[in-house]
Amino acid sequence: MKKQLSNTEGLKYLKWSDFDCPLEEGSGYRFMERLPVLILDMYITKTRYNINVLEGYMSPKYADKIKPSRSSHRVGHAIRVSITAPDKRMKFIAFLIHQGVRRIGFDEVSVYYDTDDLKRPFLTYGFKG
Repeated sequence: MKKQLSNTEGLKYLKWSDFDCPLEEGSGYRFMERLPVLILDMYITKTRYNINVLEGYMSPKYADKIKPSRSSHRVGHAIRVSITAPDKRMKFIAFLIHQGVRRIGFDEVSVYYDTDDLKRPFLTYGFKG
């Protein structure tokens, strides 16, 4: 008998399904690295801000249409969230830096970050992973 896993296992606010590839139900739990998800969950729990996940894990079939071949979304290291308020966006970026995240991109409506140690650090405007 297969054990049924909780959609919130290890999380206080978010759900693993928030990180699913649109083509694969349950892929967020199976393929997302835990660290980027736990960082976001910790921030939302601390601030009580409602932050929507725009992109999490992407299967190769899905990512081939919209992401570069080296995208960290393909290996579950990257997350892009919607944050439209400039002050909240800056607070989140400061939190990511404080947590040791070394790869952050942002624009007027979103923040991208990943924990892919195989890539060089950056902080840049306009990068969406």
